Amino acid sequence: MRTHVVSLLALFLMASGAVQAQSPDAPWSIDDVLTQRSLSDVNIGPDGDRVLWVKETPDPEADATQSDVYLTYRNDPHGGDTTATVQLTRTGDNRAPRWSPDGEHIAFSSSRETEGEESSGSQLWRLDPRGGAPKAITSVEHGVRGARWLDDDRLLFTAREPSTRYEEHLEATEDDADVIEDTTLFRPVRLFTVHVETGEVTRVTNNDHQIGAFAPSPGGSRVVYSLSDSPITADARNQPHQFLLNLNTGATTEIFDEQYVDPSNFQWTADGAGFYATDSYSSDPEHEGAGITKLYHYDLAARDYQEVPLEWGDKGVGYGGYTVVDGGLHVQLADGPTFEPRFYRKTSDGWAPAEVADERLEHTSAFTAGLDGETVVFSHSTADTPPSYRVGTYRDGALQHDETLTTLNENLDDLPIPRAEVVRWTGANGETVNGILHYPLDYDPDRAYPMMTVLHGGPSGVDLDAWSLGWTVYAPLLAQRGAFVFRPNYHGSGHHGLDFVESIKGKYYELEVPDIVSGIDSLAAAGVVDKDSLGVMGWSNGAILTTQLTIEHPELFQVAAPGAGDVNWTSDYGNCAFGVRFDRSYFKGAPWAYTEHYIEKSPLFEMPAVQTPTLIHHGTEDRAVPYEQGWEYYRALQQIGNAPVRFLSYPGEPHGLRQLSHQRRKVVEDLKWIDTYLFGETSMQERVSERLLADDAPLSLLETAEAPARTDGHRGVRANGTLVPGTVTLGDTLTVGRFEVTRAQFRAYDADFEVPSGTTEYPAHGLAADRAQAYVDWLSEQTGRDYRLPTAAELAALKAARAGPSENTPAYWAGFTPTPDEYRRLRARLAQHPTEALLMPVGSRPAGHGPNGGGPLIYDVDGNVAEWARTADGIEAQNASALTLKDPKAEPAPTPPRRVTGLRVVLDR
Repeated sequence: MRTHVVSLLALFLMASGAVQAQSPDAPWSIDDVLTQRSLSDVNIGPDGDRVLWVKETPDPEADATQSDVYLTYRNDPHGGDTTATVQLTRTGDNRAPRWSPDGEHIAFSSSRETEGEESSGSQLWRLDPRGGAPKAITSVEHGVRGARWLDDDRLLFTAREPSTRYEEHLEATEDDADVIEDTTLFRPVRLFTVHVETGEVTRVTNNDHQIGAFAPSPGGSRVVYSLSDSPITADARNQPHQFLLNLNTGATTEIFDEQYVDPSNFQWTADGAGFYATDSYSSDPEHEGAGITKLYHYDLAARDYQEVPLEWGDKGVGYGGYTVVDGGLHVQLADGPTFEPRFYRKTSDGWAPAEVADERLEHTSAFTAGLDGETVVFSHSTADTPPSYRVGTYRDGALQHDETLTTLNENLDDLPIPRAEVVRWTGANGETVNGILHYPLDYDPDRAYPMMTVLHGGPSGVDLDAWSLGWTVYAPLLAQRGAFVFRPNYHGSGHHGLDFVESIKGKYYELEVPDIVSGIDSLAAAGVVDKDSLGVMGWSNGAILTTQLTIEHPELFQVAAPGAGDVNWTSDYGNCAFGVRFDRSYFKGAPWAYTEHYIEKSPLFEMPAVQTPTLIHHGTEDRAVPYEQGWEYYRALQQIGNAPVRFLSYPGEPHGLRQLSHQRRKVVEDLKWIDTYLFGETSMQERVSERLLADDAPLSLLETAEAPARTDGHRGVRANGTLVPGTVTLGDTLTVGRFEVTRAQFRAYDADFEVPSGTTEYPAHGLAADRAQAYVDWLSEQTGRDYRLPTAAELAALKAARAGPSENTPAYWAGFTPTPDEYRRLRARLAQHPTEALLMPVGSRPAGHGPNGGGPLIYDVDGNVAEWARTADGIEAQNASALTLKDPKAEPAPTPPRRVTGLRVVLDR
């Protein structure tokens, strides 16, 4: 991808002659979006040859994402030329694998059931990398919160103490009243060790309050940890404290004791002489306001810390983080929509920065080094390039000998991926703003397209030039509908420096909205976007800005789909889990001190301006943007009545939707709303009508399927003046008659074939095998095309996939599926009736359809008349008829009488 773009107009002038139309050979489905697998929790073995990692796999049946541990060998133990990967766990609830220091054992956390003591939550398990079943290490009542190897035999972990008598009393009496922010029930979380062989647990600390992040030093003599002393997190008055514990002496020392400096993400140097940590920095630390990430180093000998001079302006450490490597550390610095990779060599008097000359690392959001300081794993992607996962050697700021660690989501190779660009334009305050632009599939530079603007959350989030595909961002589904997807990094976004991220504090909406609208105007001025066909959507702060855009620009957008967004900042202050911090930072202070400002900034009080059809989503357990905000939003639009509105509530969901069924429903609803109001493909009345029937109901299939061909009132088509059967193609492999050959079609071959009045559309029957073969031979001669009888295998496959729900068989005439004994008696009675009374015009019974309700309709596949087919023994009649029905527990099938045997044709292409 190109990332250095001078202007949008210049971009499109350059692109107009170079863009090639893309053909969606394999159209995207919602499943393609929601079932993307991902890689996390990388841990590199001490020898640098073995890599542990976790694959996250969405599982629609479980309605959740499953996680399992994998092991990749850089050198295939079986002698292969590439890496080799084996799956170590299969229960779908396994995370955080860690190598023991000697590489002999693997520890991981899992919520699978354990034997023995009653316990809940995640427990620690161990694996022998050479094979064998996992063995439980812990059985802690309230679960293990975090764990690290201390030495080859022991793990250091954090956990709560067992329940107190009072807690047991509350549970026994089913007293589920919750005292909000009850400091008396803020139970200690402490450090423990467990011996992996014996399971013996030893308490390491006796602290009050709760230990969070921690990291033991190499060799296990010390541990640095963070301690939170209050359950109250709505404001920033209770900052965590950091301590250094000497495990040999038991001495504990508080470090980083400067107010508002509370780093975490600890990483020790290989020699144990010190460690690094990161902390957020802003101009309003009293509110923990959005800012940048700084990097610190603590020197054990000096018992002091200092900020690592990154020499990167005001941008700080990027979302790709940092990792300790041999000779210093590697940092993925923030650089707008990309990263600036740098190696910082540790010297006697500080750090010497050096650029890392590998363009891939500008698009790397995950970079991990092993204990050897040189084996690294990283991911690389762009907005139009799916992630690749690489393992290699890193020395002195240079990547060497890297290769594929593993490959996920191979199905994307068969899908058309929309082209994407980093674009830049002039936004608020005359400053340059950037974003990601995804092109429509089959893009034509000579026309203007609709566009959906998709806004990120935060507001200090960022849209990186990196692969992003899921239930909130699904550019391919919109691109294949012929739309651009625009993802702007408005003022207030992170990864762009301290001034940029803090620019909206005290003036929410005042810069972001102009940024977004200016970007849209730039695209319209370039002639590629139709300004009369615009939509906007987003989650969290993306929804907040979506709402404000429809207020300030009520005629600009034809559709809006906000999810989990605020509309009333006065109520957010108390209802949001972190409302005090967030609202004081962005809205000058408390609502009782800045009442007019809060009202001015709350979209709720400007809802009469909204004209855009609005689809609202919200989870019922959301405490980041309280569920009540969705109700206030909906009720205002519903009562005012100036815009169509629809509100979807997702039971049990927090700020982000976790259940795959809810994610799917959200995307389905979005697309239907967008199809209705942006593309005009349907209406709400039609959508309501669709709920009456399932998609695969016979009437639904009949209404949506292509009408079968008719000629002069007869089924079929004319070929060289001859009436021939109409055909349909299934999966590019089989072209077959939609109906059984009719009497009218067969009479075109045999003028003496008897067709009683009114029965031209009945199936031709009473045919011997040689007459059926003669018909297809004649048909080939008349049309110059290759017709034949189907094979028995083709008819069997056709029956399995396309048999109708109630074919014309003895079961139809009985009104139920008869037992074998009932069938014998029923057949005797049916045989007494003339054939004309039992057969029906072709297509009289509901058609069969594909496994997912799709594909062309095919009729009478397993009924009406049996059909001649080629077998290894010649030509034999197959499938059921009005007189015959196969017993599923018996072989062979009954031979159909000649009077109910006809044929269906196959056309070879």
